[in-house]
Amino acid sequence: MQPSPSFLLREARPADHRQILRLARELDSTSLPTDADGLAELLESSKASFAGKVRDRSHAKYVFAAEDLSSRRVLAVSMIIGKHGTPSSPHYYFEVADDERYSHSLKRMFRHTYLRLRYSMDGPTEIGGLIVSPAARGHPERIGKQISWVRFLYIARNRRRFESELLAEMLPTTLPGHGNHFWDHYGRRVTGLSYKQADRLSTRDKEFIRALFPDAPIYVLMLPEEIRSAIGEVGLNTRGALRILEQAGMRYLNQIDPFDGGPYYGAAVDEIVPIKSCNRYRAAQGTPDDSARFLVSRHDAHGYRAVASVAEFQKRQIILPAPVFDILKIDEADQVDATPLDA
Repeated sequence: MQPSPSFLLREARPADHRQILRLARELDSTSLPTDADGLAELLESSKASFAGKVRDRSHAKYVFAAEDLSSRRVLAVSMIIGKHGTPSSPHYYFEVADDERYSHSLKRMFRHTYLRLRYSMDGPTEIGGLIVSPAARGHPERIGKQISWVRFLYIARNRRRFESELLAEMLPTTLPGHGNHFWDHYGRRVTGLSYKQADRLSTRDKEFIRALFPDAPIYVLMLPEEIRSAIGEVGLNTRGALRILEQAGMRYLNQIDPFDGGPYYGAAVDEIVPIKSCNRYRAAQGTPDDSARFLVSRHDAHGYRAVASVAEFQKRQIILPAPVFDILKIDEADQVDATPLDA
């Protein structure tokens, strides 16, 4: 007998506020608001975005929750930001590039890595906001991968709501209190702001970045070794999330965040594995012979929801175990989307 799925992946609701706030505060998250008002505003925005009421992509935010079906607790969260980078709020980043120099008299060549501030006023869709409760980590159903990939499944079915490129900002190693060596060595010196002050200000006004950051390149060799070695590296707690995104087809863009030096990963939507593999099927109840797992989703008047399940395919039908029909609130022959989870 095949086990019933343990988690329901669904759109987060304003009623989840207390649980998600506790989760964000438990992990001291920088990915989601840890203040009650900020999170309430985000969940209301997410509700409107899922309902298709937010026309401006830069204002659209989609928050997904993983609910433990036995306890009804929210154990993981992830998010999509419809567009990151507009004329009023550009997407800023440091381009990581090389400058090659050769001396004929010395017969020596050097390759100098440098950082140069760039910005985009027509930016990509950003995926982020991923947090998983410590109690759920290591679960055999891999809740982290589910809550990460459900975003791609949603994008696959709603392509018109999103940009053609995807971006993910990966967090580097941080100091206690969310401090950062990279910012302390450079950003603080050119802005006079602490990391926390700059991070808070940038959520509503990024003008100071363009105004105060020098246009001249920063040659990495001039930085202290501890800064040089950390550029583009991810923190220990972020490595699991990065592996999942790499499995999906995202790659390092040779770009880093101008605040903390963390790397940007990205890819064209058409290159993302779970998006390319997503198809629509008619649901049929049965006992699948295949042991491979899929993410299966449905979006209707009940909202958006998905579940990880074994499945079998017969032409345009997907054979699913009976518990999946109850969890997703679907009937025989209903249309569902599915993408392989074990890719």
